[in-house]
Amino acid sequence: MAIKEKPVVTFARWGNYTIAFKGLFEQLGMKVILPPKTNPSIVSEGAKIAPELFCFPMKVTLGGYLAVIKQGVNTILSMQNVGGSCRQKYYGLIQEKVLKDGGYEVKFVDFRATPRDIYRMIKENSDASDKQIAAAFYVFFEKLFLIEKIEKIAQKLRPREIKKGGTEKIVREGLAAIEKTANLKDLLKAKKEILSLLNKVEIDKNKEVFKVGMMGEIYTVTDPSINFDLEAKLGLDGIEIHRQMNVSYHMKKLLFPWIDWAIQRRINHYLKSTVGGHGRDAISEMLDFVKEDFDGVIQILPFGCMPEVTVRPILEKIRQENNIPFLSLSLDEQVAEAGINTRLEAFADVVKNYHFKKQKNLKRQENLKPLNEKII
Repeated sequence: MAIKEKPVVTFARWGNYTIAFKGLFEQLGMKVILPPKTNPSIVSEGAKIAPELFCFPMKVTLGGYLAVIKQGVNTILSMQNVGGSCRQKYYGLIQEKVLKDGGYEVKFVDFRATPRDIYRMIKENSDASDKQIAAAFYVFFEKLFLIEKIEKIAQKLRPREIKKGGTEKIVREGLAAIEKTANLKDLLKAKKEILSLLNKVEIDKNKEVFKVGMMGEIYTVTDPSINFDLEAKLGLDGIEIHRQMNVSYHMKKLLFPWIDWAIQRRINHYLKSTVGGHGRDAISEMLDFVKEDFDGVIQILPFGCMPEVTVRPILEKIRQENNIPFLSLSLDEQVAEAGINTRLEAFADVVKNYHFKKQKNLKRQENLKPLNEKII
């Protein structure tokens, strides 16, 4: 009788969320080997075997898989297939075929959107009891929500901090502490310490900051190693980043389908049907940023992402109607960090000029009020 090979698993890196997923699978008794952090070499290797028409995340994730298959990984947990309404939902099937064609024998295990399928997948690949599974998922969600909370706090602190880089140091150390926690008790202790440290960051409460909204495809928006740590760079330049797109938001849409209906109704003037992906979300978020009087908007998308490319002219139309600074960054293996930095610096200057011009116009209107009242 053949002995069943014990799974050695990996999954695609996904920014800071990688910590939560790694902890989940390890608590379920799986041996996890993470792909290296995304770098030009990883992307280049993935691009060599990726289908030409597929978007940038396909190349990044394939490159990561190639690196760890050589280290003994025999099972890939494909989380890209959870929901989605674009080519991303075929990632697992395409990547499995591409790797097999390249001579790599590896098992692909697809996550699906239904809890029943996820439970069956875990039972097939883990010896964890139902109680252990429930506890692991509880800690997973606590980690995930804590990571998002830390990111949001950092977005507000970076442009206001007195000692530059202090917030980023706490964030890095905090994420490392979260990764080391294996149970709820340790996690809650780490949470208290991290939030306490962030609360002690010295800030200039009177500093004038510039608000910029960020939206686009969820993977490129939320992964700092993919978007060249855009949030931190702009934050250190006095710009407060706001973004709605994260895992929590995606989960809400999976749980409450009527959210998409409400979004479609709101954007019907600009787009009358879905284009897949996060296309409708981008239009809705752009309208929010305009309504809330933001100083600029950034769209981040993978090169070849059809939903985001389709709505880009609509976003440009909204920009023209409201005269708000708008930057669209399309990322692929050819994009260099130096080029992105140059565009960000230029965009930051435009955002600041726009903000000060608004302030000047407001002061002018305020000064005219008493004169108008006297004339009347």
